[in-house]
Amino acid sequence: MNARKGGVDRPRAEAGMADSLFFFHNPKAGGTSVEDALRSLFPDERCCPRIENDATEHAQRAGRYAGFRGYDFYAGHYGFDIYQAVGSGMAAATNFRWPIDRIVSVYRYFHHMVELSDSRVRDPRFRAVRLAKTLCMDDFVTCDDPAVQLHTHDHHFRQLTGSGWSMANEQDLSAARRLINQMVWFYVCEHPHESLAWAEEAFCRALPEIPRLNITRTGGASETGLSARACRQLILQNERDIVLYQYALERLIAQVTHEPSRLVA
Repeated sequence: MNARKGGVDRPRAEAGMADSLFFFHNPKAGGTSVEDALRSLFPDERCCPRIENDATEHAQRAGRYAGFRGYDFYAGHYGFDIYQAVGSGMAAATNFRWPIDRIVSVYRYFHHMVELSDSRVRDPRFRAVRLAKTLCMDDFVTCDDPAVQLHTHDHHFRQLTGSGWSMANEQDLSAARRLINQMVWFYVCEHPHESLAWAEEAFCRALPEIPRLNITRTGGASETGLSARACRQLILQNERDIVLYQYALERLIAQVTHEPSRLVA
């Protein structure tokens, strides 16, 4: 079978037997362990090396992705622009997490886990990390700094329709929904059992265990949660990501129950 035949509006007839896969790794949404499990389905030599991992590398690539064509498995914090360039129409997957929790996890990861050496302090690509280490959670997640907004404003929507590393986007929700509809599988962080049950059907085999990796510690009692004000602001900043999360959850439930589902907000 040719995994790359046709466009994104034409999913594979035998998605469960896909011989190639593009994984849109949504940051801080359980994706590291999911990526590892999916990677195990492909020989190492057929897995594409890293293309880019942040806004700086995205700008440096400047859309030059053609040299990465020809692999069977792609996975990373990649957007639809890379998907189109390296293998438009190949089977796709992603991972979802309730957007507010995902952004809180981004803050905690930057604040507690990412070390800042002297060289990193001067490196523009670590600006969001520097801000996370100096601002409280409320101030970080509502910050209007462009380096922070890449992480806190509809990141997954932009990833699935353009690039998570660029605020420029001319697509709408219908484009993201179409891509989700055509995905052979995706993982919902809050529903691991249902996600793995679907994976066994989608890939005609059980995936390896998906443990929780890159778990971010918290500041304990000294670190409070989001205020109501910050939570309301995050909801406004992520209206499209929230819509897509709910849309994906409905599809997941329908896949594992084989019945149409409609969640009540």
